[in-house]
Amino acid sequence: MYRQNCVIADDAQIGEGTRIGNFVLIRDTTVIGRNCVIGSYVDIEGAVQIGDFVSLQSSCYLTRGVIIEDNVFCGPRLVTLNDKRICHRRDTLTFQPRAPRILHAARIGGACVLCPGVTVGENAFVGAGSVVTRDVPDRMMVFGNPASVIGPVPENEIVS
Repeated sequence: MYRQNCVIADDAQIGEGTRIGNFVLIRDTTVIGRNCVIGSYVDIEGAVQIGDFVSLQSSCYLTRGVIIEDNVFCGPRLVTLNDKRICHRRDTLTFQPRAPRILHAARIGGACVLCPGVTVGENAFVGAGSVVTRDVPDRMMVFGNPASVIGPVPENEIVS
């Protein structure tokens, strides 16, 4: 059984063939493409754009404004952040949302953190547990905390 105990905003758009697990939160103005898999306990904070054939494994957290292109895989417990200065209750700071972007066919391992404003390039690979503090180039593999490039993604793993 799918979609039990979910809260989905009335204006959320969900593409044909997309499966949504249990205990999922999808906030306002979110757009999810066709044939996606949204695992249980996923939290999508709103104004998020998700392409076609995207897999969000259980317990992913997508902060407001995240953009995910087609054919992306996000492992369980991915966390995205959009506030570099953490402006909470600081009147002297101005919130400037800078949500991460995940480009076409990127793969992100479980328990990764994407810091504000980073872009994960096309067909890039982010190893499990990595903390991404800067942009990941197209077709590169990164691992660690902070994540650093360890080499190119093998040609036979590239999705066009």
